[in-house]
Amino acid sequence: MRLAASLALVLATMTGCIMDGSGDSPGARGGGKADGDEPDAGMVDIYADARDVTKAVVVFPAGTVAPTAYDYPNAPDFHMSGTEFWQKWTGGKNPTYSFTEGTDAGRLCMQASAIRFATIMADPPAELVKLDADTNWSGSFFNWNDDYSQSDWGDGTGARLWAWRTGLIKWISQTKRDGSCLLPTRDLVIAAATACLERGASAQGEIQGCSAQ
Repeated sequence: MRLAASLALVLATMTGCIMDGSGDSPGARGGGKADGDEPDAGMVDIYADARDVTKAVVVFPAGTVAPTAYDYPNAPDFHMSGTEFWQKWTGGKNPTYSFTEGTDAGRLCMQASAIRFATIMADPPAELVKLDADTNWSGSFFNWNDDYSQSDWGDGTGARLWAWRTGLIKWISQTKRDGSCLLPTRDLVIAAATACLERGASAQGEIQGCSAQ
C-alpha cells in the first residue's frame, strides 16, 4: 500500500508539471519586467540611456520596436499617473490620453520618461522631498509627451516640469522629429522643486504655475 501511494504521488507531481508546461513553480517564472526594471543578462537594454539621470537626450537604436502597452513606474514616495500625448502636427491628437494612440517614437519616449522618473525617484533629491513636506503638493506627477515626430511646423527643444495645479506636476518629455527623446534630468527636477518651493513659500503652500525647463 505504501509503495502504491508513493507511486501515485510521483505520478501526480509529474502530471502537474506537464500540465503546467514547465518544471518551474509558477512563482519562479514571473510575467516580465515592470517599472523599467533592468533586463536579464544577455538582453539588450534599449532604455539604458533613460536610466542615466544626467542625460537630457536619449537616442534609440535604429529599428527599435516600440512598446504596445505602458508599464507604469513605481516609486515609494512619489506617484506618476496617466499618459498624455500632444501630437504637434496638422491633424494630430491634442491631447490623447491613450497610450496606444501614440506614434511608435512617441510611445518609446513616453516609456523612457516613465523609466527616468522611476530611476530618479528611487533616490529623490532633497529639494523634492522638502517640496512634498512643506507645501500643499502631495507628490503626484502626470506623464506628458510633446510628440514632434511627424511635425510639419516645429521640433522639440527640451523637457520641462510644470505644476498644472498645486496637486499635480506635469512631467513633460518631448519626442523630436528625428525620433530622439528629450527627458527630465535629475538637475531639472531639482530646479523645478526649488522654483516650486519659492512659489509655495509666498502663496501659503500653493505651487500652481511653477516650472523649470
